Amino acid sequence: MNKPDKREGFVKDTDPVEPVPPTIEADSFEADPADDAPVAETWPITVRLLHKPVRNNRGEMVHELTFREPTGGDITRYGNPCHINQEGDVIILERKMMTMIAVLSGVLQPFIEGMEPRDWNSCAYRLRGFFIPDPAAW
Repeated sequence: MNKPDKREGFVKDTDPVEPVPPTIEADSFEADPADDAPVAETWPITVRLLHKPVRNNRGEMVHELTFREPTGGDITRYGNPCHINQEGDVIILERKMMTMIAVLSGVLQPFIEGMEPRDWNSCAYRLRGFFIPDPAAW
């Protein structure tokens, strides 16, 4: 009479089910300590324009932009195109980034202004890491 009703989905306490950990074969995975090391950038950097080509200074339509390495002088002349707010978000300053994309690629700014927005953002996000401080230096 005072028996508890069996309810669907519950397991008796007397039959514990232990999870089986997944097995990984030693031959299928080898940890390489070099994989954890940061990848060093090699300059120049090339960004493919996937949506619309732009005109270069010679009047040719190009499907990729090649950027030279930025310098401190570029930041002094044209301003820093990226800032970090109090929440730690990286803010891209569009006008300064537009100028920086033009300067580093060697393509005149009016041609950069005609870029397709998704391609422009691809270039901006590819370059933004070079204009924010390295957390290891703090």
